[in-house]
Amino acid sequence: MASKLVMIGGWTDVYRKAKALGFELTLVQRRQDLKPEDLALVDRLITAPLGDKVVVDLVEALHRQVPFDAVVSFQELGILNAALIAQRLGILGNPMRPVLLTRDKCEMRRHLQAAGIPSIPFAEVTDPATVRAFGRDHGWPVILKPANGVGSIQVHKIHGPQEADAVHAGILADPVFREVAGLDFPEPKLIVEKFVEGREVSIEAFTWDGRHTIVGVTDKLIIGGDNFVESGHTMPSDLPAAEVARLEALVIAFLDSIGHRFGPSHTEVILSSSGPVIVESHTRTGGDRIFEMAEYVYGIDMIGETLKGFAGRHEGVTRRVTGGAAIRFLQSKAGTLVALRGVDEAVALEGVVRADIGVQVGAAVQASHHSAARPGYVLAVGDSRAAAVGTAERALDTIVLEVA
Repeated sequence: MASKLVMIGGWTDVYRKAKALGFELTLVQRRQDLKPEDLALVDRLITAPLGDKVVVDLVEALHRQVPFDAVVSFQELGILNAALIAQRLGILGNPMRPVLLTRDKCEMRRHLQAAGIPSIPFAEVTDPATVRAFGRDHGWPVILKPANGVGSIQVHKIHGPQEADAVHAGILADPVFREVAGLDFPEPKLIVEKFVEGREVSIEAFTWDGRHTIVGVTDKLIIGGDNFVESGHTMPSDLPAAEVARLEALVIAFLDSIGHRFGPSHTEVILSSSGPVIVESHTRTGGDRIFEMAEYVYGIDMIGETLKGFAGRHEGVTRRVTGGAAIRFLQSKAGTLVALRGVDEAVALEGVVRADIGVQVGAAVQASHHSAARPGYVLAVGDSRAAAVGTAERALDTIVLEVA
């Protein structure tokens, strides 16, 4: 049983769950992401970017004085440091191999090919000529994106060789991409993949000591066109049972192959004309409140179960399906928010869990070209999938953003 836990990143509800299990909690968190109430929940605090490698050295130095038992992260930019700490200190935590294979999309593609798991053609990009050669060999359009990016940042659909130079240069010049990827991967790496058409879903799973439980399948909506940012998610999926079973088997085989041992996972799959192919996977919960939706619909708190496991209280998880959940995201053009209406009316709708608007009147608003640029969302639940979707979409239509 672990009693001294290191957590890389997180938020107030997660800290509360850790303390309720009796952990002595050492938290690594960015100063700007701390709330006043968090300070009462942590025993030690290291303020630093989650992926900063000095964090590993600091935790190792603390470990010599007060030995830790386990380390965990539920955030993309913290999971590699958590694995490094587990490996260096020899304490409980998800191992390095599954984390690296999912954080580096080039390595994941190579692994899929070697393991005989359905994948798509790809190439690691050294220059724009690589992109042009790949498009010539595999056909246009292609997808060019960071191999270690997050949040749909700089994901581009390239329609022909004439676009390669500008898109390649634009990705490498993006300070947001360099900031989010640079701590884990100092040398930026890009990947080009064959564009695959088809419906996209994600498969949520929970693993303890290498045994995988599929939590559920989530239907995914994107803004569309050449914009791959998510505009919504819905649980449960309305796919036929046979297709769901096929996806579950695919993801269990994948998780086995990478050696995922502890905690949640989120695997994105496209249902192509030739069968399902894995787009990417993460050894954490899905973003966009998918972990919360899974608790509403399937009765499984993946974060809580992970913490219970590290506390020596894992008793297995049981999936049940009760109703539905849907999240829908507001979208905007770039400009200044001059008016915001309808939020209170949206929240008052029966079944709306919350409407979270991240911008205020007078503030600058970005165009929704990556996940963090979306101005807000509505989350709804219902006694069925259809009821949740209907409520979420009515709430979304009720909220008006005026941007000038």
